[in-house]
Amino acid sequence: MVAGARASVQLDRTHIAIRVRSLSEIGDLALLMIRRYPVAVKRAFFAGALPWIVINAALLSFLPLRIAADEFFTDDSASDLLRYVSWMMVLVVLQTPLAGAFSTYYLGQAVFEQKPTLRHTFAEVWKLRWPLLWVLGVKRLAIPTTLLLVFRIGTDADVFIDFMLPWLIVILAAVVRSNRPFVPEMIVLERCPLRSKSPHVITLSRRSKGLHTPMASELGGRFLTVAGTSFVLVCSVYYSLIWVRGIATSNWSTDLLAMMVFVPLALWTVAAFSVVVRLLGYLDARIRLEGWEVELAIRAEAIRQFGEDAMNSQAASSRRGALNRPSTPDKPAASPTPPPTTEEALLVSDDETDANETAIEVEVRP
Repeated sequence: MVAGARASVQLDRTHIAIRVRSLSEIGDLALLMIRRYPVAVKRAFFAGALPWIVINAALLSFLPLRIAADEFFTDDSASDLLRYVSWMMVLVVLQTPLAGAFSTYYLGQAVFEQKPTLRHTFAEVWKLRWPLLWVLGVKRLAIPTTLLLVFRIGTDADVFIDFMLPWLIVILAAVVRSNRPFVPEMIVLERCPLRSKSPHVITLSRRSKGLHTPMASELGGRFLTVAGTSFVLVCSVYYSLIWVRGIATSNWSTDLLAMMVFVPLALWTVAAFSVVVRLLGYLDARIRLEGWEVELAIRAEAIRQFGEDAMNSQAASSRRGALNRPSTPDKPAASPTPPPTTEEALLVSDDETDANETAIEVEVRP
């Protein structure tokens, strides 16, 4: 799963049970992953999000400042508030894949290793900065939209640019992401190159087509469900912050603090959760289409028997075979197992013994 991982990785010793899951189970597991690996959210994600938080504040802070300067809340104040919230939401949605690159790599390592380091995480992701910036930043409109707002600082509201264009951008981003949601994982974890002269190299476009096309309809439905849930969560986090402050200070207004702090905090908090959900959805897609749980066991045994070179050659040949096979979206690769009844079935405990370590187990536990 993680190209270039360190030699200590044990492919058949995972910290989560490798099996097919429904979307609701993925959501539950995402919460457990955040509780088990808080560093991935508290440090890795917000380290990637911090530059964008500063940039967004610099681009849009004139709007809440202008609202706060008004003696009364007028129609112009309402227009500026809607403009601020709309653009802030659009920016966070577009910037989340880039901001989540660190946490994606960290969690990808943590599935196999007990203590991945932040220094190693930052160093490995930094090597991929140009593919990430081009694909997730430029082609997926995060950087162009940010540059557009540079020229809108201090200007009055425009009906098309400030009220229609944000929603057009969101719709375009939704169409692209619902069809190709796992491109960040392919860049960060699989290290797929953008292009190659060799026909045997699996480029990003070939890999994306091979993984996304068979599950196109299901991925679209999952995207809409996650998007709707995320909107509800953002509202819940924001109004929870308003409620806590209201109880503590009797201030229930949407003032400068609420606009400058509470709105971005609610958006980025849910964005961090969505990155974990997307990563688990990527693992689920590989299990459904590629029999990833069996591949891990085979590759782990090959490493023990023949060394690292056996794993690399076997993985490359199996991937090429998967891409050359015709897509069968209506025929699942693996039948789902019954849903777990306890947390133990979702997240493997570190205290379990090695008795269950075999090369053919579907759920491999440390």
